[in-house]
Amino acid sequence: MRVSVLGVGSIGTLFAALLSRTEHEIHLHGRGEHMAMIAKNGIAVTGEESFSVESQRFELTFDEVGIPNHFENSADVVIITGKSRSLDKLCNLAAKLLKTDGIAFAITNGLGNVERLCHQLGMHRVVYASTTHGANIATPSTVRWAGRGQLHLANTVVSQNEKLNGFKDSLIGSGINCEIVEDGRSLVWNKVLINIAINPLAAMAGVENGKLLGAEMFANAVFTMIEGANVARAEQIDVGTNQQLEDNLRQVLLSTASNSCSMLEDVKAGATTEISVLNREIVNRGEKLGISTPLNNMLASIIELITP
Repeated sequence: MRVSVLGVGSIGTLFAALLSRTEHEIHLHGRGEHMAMIAKNGIAVTGEESFSVESQRFELTFDEVGIPNHFENSADVVIITGKSRSLDKLCNLAAKLLKTDGIAFAITNGLGNVERLCHQLGMHRVVYASTTHGANIATPSTVRWAGRGQLHLANTVVSQNEKLNGFKDSLIGSGINCEIVEDGRSLVWNKVLINIAINPLAAMAGVENGKLLGAEMFANAVFTMIEGANVARAEQIDVGTNQQLEDNLRQVLLSTASNSCSMLEDVKAGATTEISVLNREIVNRGEKLGISTPLNNMLASIIELITP
């Protein structure tokens, strides 16, 4: 089985290193200094575990050069791990790489990713996905595994069940900890609710996730999340009770306490954040449904003001 990981940032680098423990052929596609150093040094993982993977374990392609023809229609599984702003470009690349009977998923933050993938690849080749692993790039080619989590997958069509179960079974021992769930929409929304609660607050305060466990910060995170949950429920999405959401948020903060979230890293780098597909998207959907989301609106407005 060949697995292509597209948009090799923090999570993509971690998944690449963990996938190297399987028997799969691993293809990585990315750009910049980080990929150049992976080609030279391989990948070093620190944090939850410490290990290294030689560059020869991977097939590497670079955005600056393009994809050789022999990679076309060769991937059984495509995992998109880039930012939401690069999703359309990576979807186009996935369409070239993926076999006609392959599956693809994006572990990219935000709402609407599955719909964008389905438009490009067809629903029969797209699955829902979400991960709670935490990671960040320490130095080029070195990733810090900041929180051990899981990869959750759900089908969009029943015919994908066998493929999903086969992929899950092939990951045993990798550390990715894959689980198959039934409700893909709920899966995506529950991850988004965690993101809208953690990312903008951590980015504005300039703190690691665990600092949000303080009473005042945690209360703000919970209230922000409940606003989003009210929108989800209006869209007929089962996201559980408010107490279940609060308990889940606390558990995620505990398990990723030392993680510096992606939005904080983007703010530090002066880069565009994913606020448009997180809190701002909650606000937009709330307005259409007549649901007030003042905390999400405030957080989105501040992040938009301080970033490109």
